[in-house]
Amino acid sequence: MLIAFDLDGVLFTSEPFLADAYREAIEEVNRRRPGSFAHVPSLEEVLRYLGWPVQTILARLFPEAEREAMELIHEATLEVICRRVAAGEGMLFEGVPDTLATLAGQGHILVVASNGRRRYVETVLARYELGAYFAPLLAVEGGRFNDKVGLLRAYIERDGRSAREVVMVGDRASDVEAAEAVGCHFIGCDYGHGHRDEIEGRGPIVSSFRDLGHAVSSVTSWAP
Repeated sequence: MLIAFDLDGVLFTSEPFLADAYREAIEEVNRRRPGSFAHVPSLEEVLRYLGWPVQTILARLFPEAEREAMELIHEATLEVICRRVAAGEGMLFEGVPDTLATLAGQGHILVVASNGRRRYVETVLARYELGAYFAPLLAVEGGRFNDKVGLLRAYIERDGRSAREVVMVGDRASDVEAAEAVGCHFIGCDYGHGHRDEIEGRGPIVSSFRDLGHAVSSVTSWAP
């Protein structure tokens, strides 16, 4: 099986520092371009959109911001968040390294299918030494893919799999929508940032990453 993992809320969470990171990024932009942002979003506001493409997140959080300010906050948030991840802030969910090692050892091909920017995903994988478990990364930025649906399709095409030999593992409605769009299996994670009603009834749901192996086995039995 090809197993595609969302990042935030599935493998890793930036929740412990996310609000501070946005505050720091806004302060930096306001120093460079005074008055660009008057509002610092709360953690609840940021988490509401976490998992969406970053341009969408920023547009929802700062609907009145000017184009130049949006370009600056786009750069600043990436810089601050990656710096904090590299410093060990945030949290890898319990059981992630061991479970990934087991799945890879069973012959599954593992990929990251995230709306996060390439540098962010690579920083998380490097900080926790997870890169060896995953096939080469594809990312939504750079113009080739517009969303997670395109990204997932590209992974399927690259690996030469049928959609029924693929599992999308995620915690948000965007993960469900991507799985449904390509016709692959879905496993939901209800320990992450999403609400259970976003993933309910779409496939097996796990409450711990350690339970993922059993869920993968259950959908593997359905694959041709």
